[in-house]
Amino acid sequence: MTGFLSALGSRLAERWVSLLAIPGLLYTAAALVAATYGWWQVGIVGLLDRQARARLSESGVTPSLRNAMLTALLVAGILLVTAGAGLLARAIAVPVELVCCGAWPRWARPLARHLTKRRGRRWTEAHERVLAAPDEGDGSLRAELAAARNAIALVPPSCPTWTGDRLQAAEVRVRNEYGLDLASCWPRLWLVVPDTVRDAVSTGRDGFASAVLTGAWAVMYLALALLWWPVAAIALTTGLVSWWRLRTTAAALAELAESVVDVHAIDLAAALRIDTPHDRVTPDVGHLITERLRKGT
Repeated sequence: MTGFLSALGSRLAERWVSLLAIPGLLYTAAALVAATYGWWQVGIVGLLDRQARARLSESGVTPSLRNAMLTALLVAGILLVTAGAGLLARAIAVPVELVCCGAWPRWARPLARHLTKRRGRRWTEAHERVLAAPDEGDGSLRAELAAARNAIALVPPSCPTWTGDRLQAAEVRVRNEYGLDLASCWPRLWLVVPDTVRDAVSTGRDGFASAVLTGAWAVMYLALALLWWPVAAIALTTGLVSWWRLRTTAAALAELAESVVDVHAIDLAAALRIDTPHDRVTPDVGHLITERLRKGT
């Protein structure tokens, strides 16, 4: 047990350093520079340092002890600000994930509906080009047109964002292929899959969460740009990195979810004692599984 707790503590420390401490320290440095050389034109660090030195001088502290105390106070202050910035980024990551997945707030729903309809029109036009493509030749033209359509969305769009559509496409494709409701089946699937599958899905979810957290840092840097405009370049770069990582990790996570159903749906049927006449989960079998798991709701 002691070894397990030590290993767990070391892993948590590594995650804290990689996800919060280092990004928070960089953000703290940028905030100090922005506050010192930004629109305020006030040397915040120098002002606090002068005030602290004055207080310590009045208290009669020796110069050597005074310098040591100032250094300790500075380090403690930086650590506190760094931890606070990291916790703030984790809090901002929640609405950032909702926006990226298409769950926009009520006041933004008109814009969300407009973007969804626009994406739907683009997908429909691309799909019609696929259907109108001739069957002659090696089919490369149809495959190229299908790839262009799938780049918009794998199924007819229902979200204002590409990431939201890609994640929802997994649920739609599983329902169309197997008759399964992924939201109802996933917790039960998680109980029958081996540890290697769980580790792969957890790694994919961690990658997606890390991309969302990068987007939260981009929002914080954008707010900091109000104090000092050069920080806007950092916000833009961080936002672009987050956008690219969100698309890649969302696609990988959705593909993993579909793969788990493709490989282990029959194991779920066996665990529920539901027969699979053709040694596969057909839509009829999937509907039976879904009805069993929904329990009439």
